[in-house]
Amino acid sequence: MQHAEEDDALPGQDSFIDVVCNMVGILIVLVMIVGVKSSAGGPEEPAQATPAAMKTATADSTALAELRSTEQAALEAQEEIAKSIGKIKDMAVQSALVDARRQQLAVVKEEVEKEIAERRSKLDEKGQKQFDVQREIAATEIKLHQLTQERVSLISQKPDVQQIECVPTPLAKTVDGEEIHARLRHGQLAVVPADELFAEVGRRGADHLRNGLRDRNGAEDVFGPINGWRMRLSIERYDSAAPGETPLPEPQRSTLVMQGVFLPTAENIGQPVEQALLPESAFMRALRAKRSSAPAVTIWVYPDSYNELRALKRAMWEAGVPLAVRPLAEGQPIIFSTAGTKSAAQ
Repeated sequence: MQHAEEDDALPGQDSFIDVVCNMVGILIVLVMIVGVKSSAGGPEEPAQATPAAMKTATADSTALAELRSTEQAALEAQEEIAKSIGKIKDMAVQSALVDARRQQLAVVKEEVEKEIAERRSKLDEKGQKQFDVQREIAATEIKLHQLTQERVSLISQKPDVQQIECVPTPLAKTVDGEEIHARLRHGQLAVVPADELFAEVGRRGADHLRNGLRDRNGAEDVFGPINGWRMRLSIERYDSAAPGETPLPEPQRSTLVMQGVFLPTAENIGQPVEQALLPESAFMRALRAKRSSAPAVTIWVYPDSYNELRALKRAMWEAGVPLAVRPLAEGQPIIFSTAGTKSAAQ
């Protein structure tokens, strides 16, 4: 009886196991189908880019851009080369046409000259002379026509005219009235305060100079500075006997020679000529300070400022101010002397 019961229970267990296995198989199949569909049509999640991958991608894009730029430049160069080749071909064709035309004209010229020579040979001596004269007349007319065309073309051209300005030079007159002295060097115009420095000599007195004349027949002193200038004043006494003459026992008449050397305290003093001609410049104020309506101006000029002197001369001529020019060598100071000469202003 026991064995029979065990046998009855076995078939039911096998059926349950079969059912479980079938369900597991169905689940596996469903999972596989879902996975296949997801991989085939579903959206993929973007992979996270690493710094190395980003650097590689940037380098690849840069290289690609450079490659495209190089390709574009190559295409443009190829087009330029093609255009140049086309121009060269056109020039070659034109040159060939010109050569052919020149050869054709040479043949025609040779035939015409041959025909003219044959016609001339058929004429008698008088006819040949007449023929030669007519031929010379025709050649002369052709030459005249060419010259006329050249003349017309020259007349139509605008000539290159160089304008030369002529400024009249008035007659020079010795300066006897008020006078202003100025130095023109390195393109700078500086007023020389001669009157102010001589006035200082009177204010300070001349005791030192008189003592020097009494003891040594000569004396020297320095005055200033005034407006950037000093004056070294020297006085020498000379007797009136001529050189080589024997001095007479009676008292001799003596001559005093006074000399003033004007020395600037700095080399680059003054103003450029353009600024010195402005109304409120030191030079123009010195002109207005004189009582005379048009005091004379004496310019002591050095070789490096002759160009600026031209502009100054024109300005003074237009203003009606007499101007005297005293050229100085390089390194030579301005010297006033009672044994010198007066300025001659124009």
